Amino acid sequence: MRYLLILLLPIFLTGFASAQSYTSKSKKAIKLYTEARTLMGARSFDKAFDKLQAALDKDPNFAEAYLKLATIYRIRFQDSLQMNCYLEVVTRYPTTSRFGSAWYYLGLHDFEQGSYKEALSYLKKYQKLTSTKGKYAKKAKLMIENCAFAIAYKVNDFQFNPRPLPPNVNQFKQQYFPVLTADQKSLIYVKREENEEIMLSKLDRNGDWGSPVSISENINTEFNEGTCSISADGRKLVFTSCMGRKGYGSCDLYVSTKVGEEWSMPENMGSTINSSSWDSQPSLSADGRTLYFVSNRGGGYGRRDIYVSTLAENNEWSKPQNIGTDINTPFDDISPFIHPNGQRLYFATDGRLGFGGYDIYFSEKDDARWSKPTNFGYPINTHNDEVSMYISSDGSKGYYSHEEKQGESFTSTLFEIDIPPALQIEHKSTYVFGKVVDKSTKLPLVARISLIDLETETAIEIVDSDSVSGDYLIVLTEGKEYGLFAESHGYLYKSKNFNLTESLLEPVEVNVELDPIEVGSKIVLNNIFFEFNSFELTSTSKTELSKMIDLLNNTPISKVQITGYTDNVGSDTYNLELSKQRAKSVFNYLIENGVNKSKLAFVGKGATNFMADNTTEPNRSQNRRIEFEIVE
Repeated sequence: MRYLLILLLPIFLTGFASAQSYTSKSKKAIKLYTEARTLMGARSFDKAFDKLQAALDKDPNFAEAYLKLATIYRIRFQDSLQMNCYLEVVTRYPTTSRFGSAWYYLGLHDFEQGSYKEALSYLKKYQKLTSTKGKYAKKAKLMIENCAFAIAYKVNDFQFNPRPLPPNVNQFKQQYFPVLTADQKSLIYVKREENEEIMLSKLDRNGDWGSPVSISENINTEFNEGTCSISADGRKLVFTSCMGRKGYGSCDLYVSTKVGEEWSMPENMGSTINSSSWDSQPSLSADGRTLYFVSNRGGGYGRRDIYVSTLAENNEWSKPQNIGTDINTPFDDISPFIHPNGQRLYFATDGRLGFGGYDIYFSEKDDARWSKPTNFGYPINTHNDEVSMYISSDGSKGYYSHEEKQGESFTSTLFEIDIPPALQIEHKSTYVFGKVVDKSTKLPLVARISLIDLETETAIEIVDSDSVSGDYLIVLTEGKEYGLFAESHGYLYKSKNFNLTESLLEPVEVNVELDPIEVGSKIVLNNIFFEFNSFELTSTSKTELSKMIDLLNNTPISKVQITGYTDNVGSDTYNLELSKQRAKSVFNYLIENGVNKSKLAFVGKGATNFMADNTTEPNRSQNRRIEFEIVE
C-alpha cells in the first residue's frame, strides 16, 4: 500500500539543488547530467541512467547526479541502491542544508523497515539542517514521534504466539479480512486472485479448518466481492462490491441473508447507507442491527472515516453518523471491527502514534463516548501495514491478515493469535443457541428473540430464528443480568433468565417450545423476582411484567390464572401463604398497569409441583416461580 503511494508522487520532485549551483565543476559531468534530466523528462530512464553513471565517472562528488540516480532507482523499486545514492550525498555533504532531503529519505526508508533508532538519527539530522522550513518538516516530525513511541513500546513484547492458519486455508496468494461466527465454527474471508471472492471454511469434528469454498454462487460473481462482516448467528452478511452491480458510488455495501442453507440474492443497502463516494469495510454488531463502516464521503474529519448506522423496528437503517474524533483522525481510519460484546471497537489507522504504516488500535465504549484508543502492541503491529483484526467472542483468540512485499507485489496470510491478559476485553461474551418449534407439532417457527438488560429494561440484541430450521443464536456478555424472550404471532411467549453479573457461562443450548394461545397453555415467568423472603416485586421484574401486559391487552385471551410456588424451605403453612401473596403481587401490578381485572385470577400452591429436586440452590430457585395459564 505504501509503495503504491510512492508511485503517485511526481517522479522528478526531489527538492534538491537548483540548476544554477551544482556541486560539480566538471563541464562534461554537468553536460551529461543536463542530458540525463532531459531524457528523464521524456521518460527514457535507461538512457538517463547511463548518462548519470557517466557523469559520476567524471566527478564522483557530483551530489545532484546521485540524487537523480536515486530517483531512477526509486522508480525501479531498487531500494538498497536508492539508499546508497543518498548515503553518498550525506557522506560527502553532511552539513549542506539544501541536501537535507537525502537525510529525510534515509530516515523514511529505515522507518518503513522498522529500524527505528537509525531512522531517528537520520530524521533528527534532517530537522537540524532544515529547521521547520524543510519541505518534509511535518512528516519528519510525525515520524520522529512514531520512532520514539515504537522504541519505547517495542519492549512490551506480548506473547501473542502468532501462527498461520493451515495451508489449505492460506492457499491463495492473498487472503485477508477474516471474520468468524460467534461459535467460531465458520471462518469467512476474502481471497484475491484474478478478482476478489468471499470464501467460507468450516471447523470439522476434529477441530480442523476445512478447505475453503465460495460462500455462495448468489454472492460471488465474476467481479469483486470484498471486505465483509457477518452477524453472530451467521445469517446476515454485509459485503463490499465496487463493480458489476448497480450502485451509488465507487464502492457500495450490499446485504444478503441466509435462510436454511441458502443465501439470498444480495441487495444494495440503499442511498441511506451508500453515497456517491467510497463506502466499504463493514462491521456488524452481534445481532446484525448496528453497522460500522468506512467512507471517504464529504464532511468527515480525515481522508477516510468510520461511520455507524442502526436498524430501526421498521427495518430501515438510520442515516450514518460519523463516529467522531474520539476515533477518527485527519488521516485514514479504517477496518472497524465491533466485538460481539458491543463495547470494544478495533480499527486500523495511520493517524496515531504507532510502529509505522497502519497500526491496529482498540477503544472501549462508555455510554455515547469512546475511550482514548490503545495501540494493540508489538509484534502484531510492526513497520508493515496491519489493517484488520477479529477477536473471538470469549476474547481468547484473534485473527488477522499479515501482508508482506515480494518484489513489486504483495502476499497476505491469515494468522491466529492468543490474546495476552493485558489486552483481553473487559467483558467477555458467550452465546445461547437452539431451535424454536411449535410445542405440539415440533415444526420450526420464526420467532423474535430479544435479549433484555433487566436493570435498564433496554434491548441489547434482537434476532429472528431461521424460518426453515428454527435455529437461533444470541450473544451474552458478562456483567449483566438478562431476560431472553422468544415471541411468535399466535403463541405464548417464553422467557429465560441469565445472570452474568458474577461469572461467564459456557455456551449453552436452549431449545424453545412455544405453546399456541389456547385454553390450557401455560408458561413459567422466569424473569419475575421478589425481595428475599418477601412478596415485594423487584425492579428487574418490570420487563417480564410488561410482556405480560402486552400479551393480555393485545391477544384474544379471556382469562388467565397466576400461580405462585415456593421451594421446600420453611413450613408448609408459611410457603403456601408466601406463594399466594407473590401471585397476588403480580395480579395487583397487572391491574394497576391497565389489565382488566376480569381477565385475572391468582392462587398460591406453596411447596408443590416441583420442577427440580431441592438439593441445591439453583434447583430451589427453579421451584420458586410464578406460572401463567390460560383458563378461559
